[in-house]
Amino acid sequence: MATITNEQLSDAQETSYRANTALVLPGGGARAAYQVGVLKALAEIHGKRPGNPFPILAGTSAGGINAASLAAGAHHFTGTIKQLELLWRELSTDKIYRADFLGVLRNAIRLAYSLFNSGGGIGSKPVALLDNSPLRKLLGEYVKFENISRNILNRDLEAFCLTAMNYTEGVSETFFQGGPQYAGWQRWRRQGVATPIQLQHLMASTAIPTIFPPAKVGRYYYGDGALRQLTPISPVIHLGANRVLVIPANGHKRQYPKLPKQVQSPGFGQIIGHLLNSAFIDSIETDIERLERINELIRLIPEDNLSMMGKELLPIDCLVISPSEDIDRIADEHVNELPRSLRMFLRGSGSNGGGGVSISSYLLFTPEYCGKLIDLGYRDGMAQKDELVEFLYRPQANQPEAS
Repeated sequence: MATITNEQLSDAQETSYRANTALVLPGGGARAAYQVGVLKALAEIHGKRPGNPFPILAGTSAGGINAASLAAGAHHFTGTIKQLELLWRELSTDKIYRADFLGVLRNAIRLAYSLFNSGGGIGSKPVALLDNSPLRKLLGEYVKFENISRNILNRDLEAFCLTAMNYTEGVSETFFQGGPQYAGWQRWRRQGVATPIQLQHLMASTAIPTIFPPAKVGRYYYGDGALRQLTPISPVIHLGANRVLVIPANGHKRQYPKLPKQVQSPGFGQIIGHLLNSAFIDSIETDIERLERINELIRLIPEDNLSMMGKELLPIDCLVISPSEDIDRIADEHVNELPRSLRMFLRGSGSNGGGGVSISSYLLFTPEYCGKLIDLGYRDGMAQKDELVEFLYRPQANQPEAS
């Protein structure tokens, strides 16, 4: 714990002189539709104010799709969000993955076989339950990656980053574009790599383990960025943020039901569901708690001593907007919208109740389910309108004077 805390203190210390607001969009598969609803509220709150309120953008997994869309459209913040909402409301599972019965069965067999054959051998096709080639086609047509460089040059955007898990090296890599000079970083099991962000980086970040196949970038294979991402907020601090808005697609404090007298052994699908929740949910919640504790520590330091290693140390303001309702419960109401082949597989693998609903909540790319999450996000965003206005548009406190 001490080592991680010291790293975050160093992160804050290295870039505390900058006055940038960052937007952090963690992963969550189809759950990321919730983020679009909050963004819709933000666009309404932003109104006719000029410019992009988030000079720094960070995304992971499906949150990376939303962040990449905002980065490519940073020159027109409100218009980009309208297009993003339209995209999500018109999504269907066939635009994200192929789920024909024979294809799912064949992939399930290959996935099981790979457990005893080192992934199929060198040069073989990456294994996963679903073929996400439709997603690659959709993102290739929708996200204008060439606009990201233009927006950075025009100062509509300061920096943009995506995080993916390098399966080969076993490290969390954040691909970033823009930001302070020499912004690359190297920490324990995580690093920042400066590169023009392209489609392959986004596909790598969205490759949900076992569900979607690993994506190749350069020599290495990558998977979903939520894996091993122990400090999801850290990249934007490296890129110059001192004010961070986080929109996780989770966070509802559920009332756990009373356990039945007999509890059966969890099935494979239920276990996978909990593993996905651990990857997508636990790290961001833990990192937010850690950041709050570090801020408290910094505020306890006397003002005369708020200088470490010749650089001013400032707290990182953080605001979180998370679902006010249980997304798993919403998914349970729409689980029959999944393709029949996928429903059969999830049922056969023990994915019913508890963890099974969790898997469905990541794969339900349907207009009805995504529409409900968008509406929920919009309501939650507008419910915190006063907080957002105060957070985004107040004069920057504790800002170092320019020399």
